[in-house]
Order: sequence, then structure tokens, then C-alpha cells
Amino acid sequence: MLSLSDPYNYVLRKESKVEDFPWDVSLYEGRFYIYWGPVPSLLLTALPIGILNRMGDQHLVLPFMLGLFIYLTLFLVNASLKFNYNLPAWMIGLALLAIGISMPGTMMLSRPKIYEASIAGCQFFFIGGCFWAFSAVSRGDRLALWKFFLAGIHWALAFGTRTIILPAILFFAAVIVFCVITGSRKVVRSGDFSRSLPERLKSLLRFRDLLIIQVLAAMGIPLALAAVFLGWYNWARFGSVSEFGVTYMLTNTDYSQFKSLFSIRYMDENLLDYFLRPYQIQVKFPFITPTENLVSNDRMAGLPYTTPYFLLALIPILRFFRPGGQSENPLEKWMILALGGASVISLVIILSYYFTAMRFADDFMPGLLLLATMGLEQGYRLISGNEKVSKGYLLLAILFAAFSITASALIALPASRVKDVLHFFEMLGVR
Repeated sequence: MLSLSDPYNYVLRKESKVEDFPWDVSLYEGRFYIYWGPVPSLLLTALPIGILNRMGDQHLVLPFMLGLFIYLTLFLVNASLKFNYNLPAWMIGLALLAIGISMPGTMMLSRPKIYEASIAGCQFFFIGGCFWAFSAVSRGDRLALWKFFLAGIHWALAFGTRTIILPAILFFAAVIVFCVITGSRKVVRSGDFSRSLPERLKSLLRFRDLLIIQVLAAMGIPLALAAVFLGWYNWARFGSVSEFGVTYMLTNTDYSQFKSLFSIRYMDENLLDYFLRPYQIQVKFPFITPTENLVSNDRMAGLPYTTPYFLLALIPILRFFRPGGQSENPLEKWMILALGGASVISLVIILSYYFTAMRFADDFMPGLLLLATMGLEQGYRLISGNEKVSKGYLLLAILFAAFSITASALIALPASRVKDVLHFFEMLGVR
């Protein structure tokens, strides 16, 4: 391959019958490099080589997905306690089930590869950082700097796993800082009012500035160290701090010539693939299957068809922008802004990417599913005075959750396991 005039040219490699090389890795100055974020590999270095030799990508995807679900559960439970959710306990349990068994997470578990390991690891660390940041500010005037530091560490690991998460991290962190600023004003105002106004203003400025510096340092130092490490890592491999290896990838696209990885012109088609493309209905079990996308050679199914539960996220988002329709709790308003904004940022990044794949939806879906449950509570709170309407609303939410669980499980079922499932039903007497 090194003797070719352009080893990155897929057609030239095909014509020269050069096929004996690792696919989808970076080639630079005669060496192969994996361009994925290094954090998961760094974590694996703690394991003995004998165990590593028996491990596959699925051994990373499963614990990352389980950890992500645990953090989503912790976030939701803390939010329900902090914001005094009125939803029945069984509805919270059903919501957690919908979050845990929804597309595209179930499909990622059904075919776990290095792609899925990167996405699952990134979301585990990102949502984990969001949980610790929320936990830090939910204490009111008793801010826990160690929790901000834990949030920063999680976000640094997320950035080191999948770099495109950085804009979402920065947005969430910025909202948290503004939340701290508004909270610090209340803390100082409730202090000693026997002093003169100039003294109180100076105290406010000193207290608030010191608090902001501490919070920024706790969250920012881990992120800054991660950026320095990634810059060195890139320079050591490719001689450039900003080169992650994408330019030198060996796939069916010549990335040394193709520079339009992200563009708004891809959004129309990607919106169709991720949200409007229906699945195929068939007579035989499992009855539904995603349709093949000829452009990316990946099977797709629109998220509203597979996971309608996430549509409940529209309730808090629309209420936030409606005058006078925001949440009564200021902290809940900040969390809706942080989660919604971060999820939308990740969604825009994925929609502007030239390549589509169902797994990429997990770059923005965890936050939206969490926001959907907060929206479920807000909607229930608004109509709690009308018993009939409340029952109808809960019934609709149950249908959304049940359909999401069922459709996601059926679509994610590997074709190789269909016979095993049918045999299991036959053992139960179901034909």
C-alpha cells in the first residue's frame, strides 16, 4: 500500500487489489493509528494482558451503557426529590424502563463495536458530569466544590472519548456558572444588612467573584488538562495538535481531499433519516425492521416511530420559550435549559455530519429522554386539577413508553437470535 501514489484513494487501492490492511484506521508515515478517543483504552491498561486478549468491544459497550443508565436514574431520582414531582411512583418506574430500553441504545447493544464503545463511553461520562454538576447546585447556598470537580473530571473523560461532545459540555457548564451567579446573589442578600450599601456591594462582588473562580477552576482544570493531553497526543502521532487522524483514515472516502465532513447542506437528508424514515412492517416475527440507507449502508428508522417517548421533551422546551410558561422552580428552569441546549447542540452536530448511522442518535438521545421525563412531570403538574384529563394524559404517556420499549426491543433483536426467541415462545406454549 505504501508503494501506491495515493494510499488514501479507495479506487486506487481497489484497482491495485490492496486489501490486506486494517480498515477504518489512520495511516501516517508508514504507521497505523486508531483515531478514536484514547480514554477507554487508557482505562483498559489497568487490566492484565491475559484478560485483554479475551476482551472484545462488547465488554466496553455493556458497562458503559449500564453506567449511563445508572447516571440517568440518579439524575431523575434527584430531580424528582428536588422539584417535588407529583407523578405516581409506578410512572417513574415505567419512565426509567423507557429510558433504559429505547433506541438507539438497544441497537448499540445488539451489535457492539468500537463505534458504539466510543459513543456509549462519551455519553456515560457526559451525563455523569451533568449529574454531578446538578447535584452540586441543587444544594442551594451550600455549594460542594468537590462535586463540580467530579463533573469536570467526567466531562474531561467524555472529551477524551469523543471530541465532538465539547460544545455540549461547554454549554452545560456555562449554564451551571450562570446558575451559581444567580444563586450567589441570594446568598449575599440574605446576609448582614447592618452594613452600608457600598460595603454590601463590595462583599457581593468579592464573594461572587471568588465563588465563580472556584467553580470555574473545579470544572475547568480537568477539561484544560484533557485538552493539553489530547493536543500532545495528536502532535506525537501526526505532528499537529489539531489533527485527530481523520485526514489520514483508510475508508471508502479519501479524507485528505474530502473536507466537507460537516455542512448545513446535509441537514435536510439527515432529518429525514433520523426522524421521518419509517421502518418496514413484515408479517413474520419480529414484525418490524429498519430500512436500509443506501448512502451510508446503514439501517435506519425514524426516532418518533421507534421511541415516541422522547417527544415528551417538547413540553419543557416549548414551555421554556413561552412567556410566563417557565417552571416555578428557578433551578428546574436552569436544568431544562442546560439539558435541552446541550442535546440540541449535539443534535445539530450529528445532523450536519455527512454520514448517517443509527448509533449516532445516541449522541443526543440520552439527554432528550431525561428531558422527556421532566416534561412528563410538567405536563402532569399543569393538568393535575382535572382528574379525567390527568388519567388520559397518563394513559397517553403509558402508550408512548410501552410502544418505545416494544418497538426498540424488536428492532434491536439480531437476526441470528430470532430463532432462539421463537423457540422460547414455543416452550411457553405461544405459537
